Amino acid sequence: MTKPALYYLTSFLFLIFCRGILPELIFADETVNQQNPSDKLILLNGRIWRNQFSKTTGDQFFLTNTFLKGSVVINGRRFGDLDLKYDILNDELILRIESYPIIFMNKEMVDSFTLDYESRNYHMINAGNSNSSVLRGYVNVLYDGPSALYVKYAKMIQPLGDDGLYDLFYQAHQIFLRKGTEIVPVGGRKQLLNLLGDKKKEIMGYMKSMHYKIRKKDPYTFIPVIEYYDGLRN
Repeated sequence: MTKPALYYLTSFLFLIFCRGILPELIFADETVNQQNPSDKLILLNGRIWRNQFSKTTGDQFFLTNTFLKGSVVINGRRFGDLDLKYDILNDELILRIESYPIIFMNKEMVDSFTLDYESRNYHMINAGNSNSSVLRGYVNVLYDGPSALYVKYAKMIQPLGDDGLYDLFYQAHQIFLRKGTEIVPVGGRKQLLNLLGDKKKEIMGYMKSMHYKIRKKDPYTFIPVIEYYDGLRN
């Protein structure tokens, strides 16, 4: 048995122990409303989570440090109405189910997940971990048409960044454009227009007429421009 497999098995046995009941009765909790009783076993295939950054200013999570409602697709099957957090420091998805320890979900099994926050739905795909791929890990899909727009979020720790007393979290992101079969990073407005160069004149005219501005700090401002570009090509 490989070490990762042993780790997941150990975590699951710990979950059984924590409940103090027989394995076949674990699925009595209906927090996750699924038809197949083995669904919860699939969800709980992960590692127990512990917060290692309680003394660091800020937090390691995407959007908020509270649990958000969302869904997860595991090996092609969708599990809805879950309590989730996305740890963008470690690029891990965290699951809370009542009466069970909080866990890191098994990343090798997660295809994608969604999070609902302030009237916006975030759709994250698992792009894998191949060193040969431009996209790796969990990536937010902002737009998916003939072209596509992705954002990879990250958090880092600045040692003693909080008044020289405490370590400090800070967040960054990288935007990626898929044009045809090629996926490339986008640094900002100028680079985006160059990548859409076959329709650059029309796009610049559109942006000028609409008084529209692209802001790298807000990747969602890229979406109307890419939608317009795809419309010109159709």
